[in-house]
Amino acid sequence: MHGDPKLFVTTSPYDEFVKRHGTIQRRGIFGYFVHSLGRRIVGGEFPIGSTLPNEPELVEQFGISRTVIREAMKALASKGLVEIKTRVGTRVRDPQFWHHTDIDVMVWYYETGPSLEIMRSIKDLRRVLEPEAAARAASRGTEADFDRIRQAYAAMADSIGDINAHADADLRFHTAIFAATHNMIYSQLIDLLAVAIFANRAISPADQVLSGQERGLPFHKDILDAIIARDPDAATAVTHRLLDSWRVDRHDG
Repeated sequence: MHGDPKLFVTTSPYDEFVKRHGTIQRRGIFGYFVHSLGRRIVGGEFPIGSTLPNEPELVEQFGISRTVIREAMKALASKGLVEIKTRVGTRVRDPQFWHHTDIDVMVWYYETGPSLEIMRSIKDLRRVLEPEAAARAASRGTEADFDRIRQAYAAMADSIGDINAHADADLRFHTAIFAATHNMIYSQLIDLLAVAIFANRAISPADQVLSGQERGLPFHKDILDAIIARDPDAATAVTHRLLDSWRVDRHDG
């Protein structure tokens, strides 16, 4: 990698997640620079309305080319973080314009310490999406869909005590439910929740994660049973109970 590697964060607990779900990969000078600068903006190092260092300053600071800098600024602009104006420079936009549903932006929130506001927003989003997904899965799901949900639940039950394996199974469980809605747009919305599920393993103390696994498993079983019984009302109710067990200072799936 060209440039000074000491100026970039080259490892993060979220690298694996970004590799699977991110829109910009963390490789090469471009990828590392976009993620480094995006993380600094979301983390508040550059205040709202402030102008970022100009190209010559960034070239000198990071030892990278103007081409890379320009492409990186375009990438950040496409995510709503900055506004590029000729003869004015690149300014940080108000967070209301940020693309909060962009996977990279959501990861930057977590990497810089998610605020109570973002955690409450994610929980509110889950309350809108997950109960309705479970209800639709109960109404529309096929036997093949149910098998995938069953298998994911079985993997969750078998992996109690294994932080990584359980988180992977948890994500597969919710992904299978969203897919069972048979709505091609709805099924992709799981990406908006996946980072919160992944965050459970990344930023929570191990003992809290393990207790969350045991506490959450019965709720997941109730959701599975309601979906298989093709009972949308029950699926909705038990999903709300799962969400009621999740406080904004925790990241249980």
